Amino acid sequence: MKFKIEDIKAELAEKGWKVLSEKYNNLDEIMEFECANGHKVYAPYKKIRSKLECPVCKSNPTYQEPTHVVPKSSNVKRVIGLDQATQVTGYSIYDGDKLIAYGTFQATGAKEIERDIQIKQWLLSLIAIWKPDCVGLEGIQYEEKKGVTTFETLARLQGILMATLVESGQDYILCHTAKWREHCKVKGKTRADKKASMRAIVKSWYDINVTEDEADAIGIGKYTSNSYNKNFNSAGFEW
Repeated sequence: MKFKIEDIKAELAEKGWKVLSEKYNNLDEIMEFECANGHKVYAPYKKIRSKLECPVCKSNPTYQEPTHVVPKSSNVKRVIGLDQATQVTGYSIYDGDKLIAYGTFQATGAKEIERDIQIKQWLLSLIAIWKPDCVGLEGIQYEEKKGVTTFETLARLQGILMATLVESGQDYILCHTAKWREHCKVKGKTRADKKASMRAIVKSWYDINVTEDEADAIGIGKYTSNSYNKNFNSAGFEW
């Protein structure tokens, strides 16, 4: 079978990669690609077709194989950072100052309470797998553009997650949005500007391109990691 450059480009585009070479001659000829994080990759299509892997990303400390759980070291504190959302929730996991994993979880329930239960069950699974010392929950804030209904929805979810953490004996911190953004030096006046700023900050920290949900979770995780055992009371609320 003779591959066409157009077909190769279309196939890799679905996975977030680009083909920078303009011609394809055979499986063994080295071609130029760009990974989803913007790094140049020089390899034959045979290798890329077999395993889509960027050497720069692989050497990055945040690189994770799918379903890979990093064993917890006894000499560091592990934290989980959670973006506040009722459908797509971003998460990050830090060992000390080191980001070791990140991603998103999408609740698919048709009703709000169904999605809340899915997120609760997912959080319990996340805790069981990663065994964190502390979880950072993003605090909710009223935004006029989103309205009271969205605020109430987030408040109900936050209450469920807080109760879940208390019942499971898990330490947690409520991370006020303004405070974690200030800690991460997020810039911008509008919500969109701040979201874009946090994505750019994550890129500068770890050389990775992430979604808005992942970027916020990474910022919340860093704030939680830096704040843990410093400024929160016995009930888990930040002073």
